[in-house]
Amino acid sequence: MVPAGFASRETIVEAAVKAEELGFDSVWGNDHVTVQDYVSHVRPKPAFFEPIVAMAAVSSATRRVKLATGIFVLPWRTPSLVVCAKQLATLDALSGGRVLLGVGTGAYTEESSALGVGHRLGRMIEGVEAMRVLFNEDPATYKGKYVEFEGVQFYPRPLQKPFPVYLGRHLTTDRVLRYLAENCQGWIPGLHPGQFREALPRLEGFLKERGRSLSGIDVVKEITVCQGATREEALGRYFDSPAEAHMRSLSEGKKLVEFGEESRWSLIGAPGDIIKGVESYLDAGVNHFMFNFVVKERGDLVSGMEAFAEEVMPSFR
Repeated sequence: MVPAGFASRETIVEAAVKAEELGFDSVWGNDHVTVQDYVSHVRPKPAFFEPIVAMAAVSSATRRVKLATGIFVLPWRTPSLVVCAKQLATLDALSGGRVLLGVGTGAYTEESSALGVGHRLGRMIEGVEAMRVLFNEDPATYKGKYVEFEGVQFYPRPLQKPFPVYLGRHLTTDRVLRYLAENCQGWIPGLHPGQFREALPRLEGFLKERGRSLSGIDVVKEITVCQGATREEALGRYFDSPAEAHMRSLSEGKKLVEFGEESRWSLIGAPGDIIKGVESYLDAGVNHFMFNFVVKERGDLVSGMEAFAEEVMPSFR
C-alpha cells in the first residue's frame, strides 16, 4: 500500500497468495502514476503497478480473497470511463465476483496536476454515477460535465449486484454521509475510534431514511501495522521506514491526518498492544481492516503478515 517504490511480482502476486493461505479476507492495492515529492527523496525511480492489471494477476493465482482498491483514483479515468468500467466488470466476472472498488480523488495533487486533471471531486461523483448506469441500464446513456456516452450495450456486467463501491473520504459532514447512504457499500475514512463513534450513528440515520441499515455498509479502517517484541522495538522500526515518511507527508503537506494522532492510533507495538488496538476499532464500529504492514525491504511484507497471523489473528477467529 505505502508507495515505498519497490512493488514487484513478489510484493503483489506472491504476497496475495500468502495472504490467502494465512486466512486474510482481502488484499488491497492503491493507485499512483508518478513520483510524489516526498518519495523522490527515498527512491527516485519507484515502481507503481496499475491496480486493475495487478489485481487481474492476483485473481488468477488466488480463489477466495477479495480484490480491493484503496483507493482507485477515478478522476483520472473519466475521459475513458466506459473503457475503465469495462475493465472492472471484466475483472469482477473473471475473478468470480471478488472486486471491492474503493474510489477517491487522490491524496497527492501533484499526480493529478501532472495528468492535467482538475475538478477531481466532481469527476469522481460523475464516474461512480456513470458506472452505475453502465452496469444497470441497457442501452446505457449518460451526459454529464465530465463523462458522456450514448446507447452503450455493456456486457459482461459485474457478477456482484450491486457492484461494491467504497468511498475513500475522510470528512464526516452530513453531505458525505448522505452520499455514502445513497451510493456506496463501504467507507474508508481516516478516522480514530472516537471519530467513528460520533459519525456512524449519523450515517445510520441517513441509511434508515433510504431503507438501509448500517450492517449493509463495510466500515474500513486503513491502518499501519508494525509488530515487534516490544512497543519500543516496533516504534524504532516504524520511524525508520517509508511508512513514517508517507504518513508525515500526508499530515504536513495535505492536512488529511494529524501525524501525532495517526501514530498514536496505529497498530504499533507488541502483539498485546496490537490486539487492544484492533479491539478499540471494533468497539467503535469498524468491521474491516486494511492493514498497511510496515515494509522497508521486500521480505518485510510477508514476515509481517506471518507474525500478525500467528500472534494476533487467533484472538479474533
